[in-house]
Amino acid sequence: MTRSAERESYMIGSSDLDENDLLKIAKTIIARIYGKSSNDLLSYLIENGYIAEETLSQDTGIKSNEGRKILQYLSDEAIVVPDKVRIDGSVLHVWRLNKSALLAFVAKKLKKTKEKLELRMKYEAENTVYECPQCKRTYTLEVAFVNDFHCQYDGSLLIEETNKDIRIKTLKEAIERVEYLVKRVEQTRY
Repeated sequence: MTRSAERESYMIGSSDLDENDLLKIAKTIIARIYGKSSNDLLSYLIENGYIAEETLSQDTGIKSNEGRKILQYLSDEAIVVPDKVRIDGSVLHVWRLNKSALLAFVAKKLKKTKEKLELRMKYEAENTVYECPQCKRTYTLEVAFVNDFHCQYDGSLLIEETNKDIRIKTLKEAIERVEYLVKRVEQTRY
């Protein structure tokens, strides 16, 4: 199972997902892409709906320049939207959370994960894989043939993997879970 499928699968139980679960998935995806600080910033945005750029460090504990960089990344995905608020003749720069864009971003990333899982499943189904019993490295039939069915690293005789059906079944289950998540995200409205 791929890392992205594992990330999402631990969040899925037998019960339906609620808004908090979907936001957890969003935070997990964004943290993996942009780092832990982005998760903290997104958590703050989810709780408050906006963040003032001038108080970024004191509100979140994230350095201003790092926070602005993360906000720009999130803005590129339309997850946050810049805005200005006038207060007593001065201008306050704020960033607002765009929840519908956040959900669209999550749906897009989950669909990409599903595509990768489907490609991996197709690869697993169509190819014979050989494994080194010592170092556990895997080889395609072509690479194993070129190396005379011996491991390039330790010279051990390669054996054909026998758990191919288990891997394919695991991949199918992961695809189903990701499809379920995509449907849930697409059904959620803000």
